[in-house]
Parts: sequence; structure tokens; C-alpha cells
Amino acid sequence: MKISELFKGDKKPKTGIYILLAVGIGLLLLGSLPGKKDDPPQPAANAAEKDYVSDLEARLEETLSSIEGAGEVSVTLVPRDRGSLDVDKDSSGDGSKTVIVSGQGGSQALVLAEKYPAVQGAIVVARGAGSDRVRADLAEAVSTALGIGAHRVKVYKMRSQ
Repeated sequence: MKISELFKGDKKPKTGIYILLAVGIGLLLLGSLPGKKDDPPQPAANAAEKDYVSDLEARLEETLSSIEGAGEVSVTLVPRDRGSLDVDKDSSGDGSKTVIVSGQGGSQALVLAEKYPAVQGAIVVARGAGSDRVRADLAEAVSTALGIGAHRVKVYKMRSQ
């Protein structure tokens, strides 16, 4: 049956309109179903977090490798959170609104403070970690540098190549 036939003949035109209306509503509902959408990544927070953690790992590796007997060192940090930004809010008027600053790079929120990701644990792999003394020194250094308990730091001997 063709759509034009719905509007011809003895049938009431209401039937065709109802069918078209039902098809239209069906298409709208189908389009609003949750599906796999290409959500843009959040590069600012994720990149800042990864950069901070990577830089901290690199600095720890450099420091720990200078401990006597440690040798080559690799550090992996486990962040507890993603960190956060405290932005300025304008509370004048009937609601609280984020203060936006315009510049050459475009508009962005006025950042008052940035909280870096907290570290909840560390894994250290070192060539010299076969020695109990070196393992203890590495664990104590990481615990002190990160402000975490020694039970959150694991030190392992690096495999031979």
C-alpha cells in the first residue's frame, strides 16, 4: 500500500494521518535511544593528570636510582583521584555562575586553585632490590616523598636481561 492510497478512496483521512504520526514518533524515539555516541574526550583534565603523574614518576625514578645499591629504577604510581579545579563563582543575583575570562586563546573559567591527583600507591622495580636494605630504603624514600604509608609501596627486583 502506498502512502498516497491512504488519503484516497472511502477511508477516512484520519487513518493515514495517524499512521504517519505513529511512524514519526517511532523515528523520534529511535533517535533518542541511548547508543554508542562519540563523546569527545576531556583532554584538559586527563592530559593534566597524566602529565603530573608521569612527571612525578620520572622525578622519583631519578631520585631513587641515586640511592646506593638501587641501580636502574622504574616507578608506577596509582592515582586515587583525578584532581580538581576550583573556579571562581559569581554569586551576585539570583544564582551562582562561573566567572568566565576571555583572552587570546578563547574563553575559559577563572581558575582559583588546582588540586593535583592524590597518589594512593606506588610500585617500584629496581635492579638492586634483591637486597633487603635497598628494598627498605626505596620503600621509605617513596613513602616519605608521596606522604603515603609504607604498606602502600611495593618494591620488586628488576628481572635480568
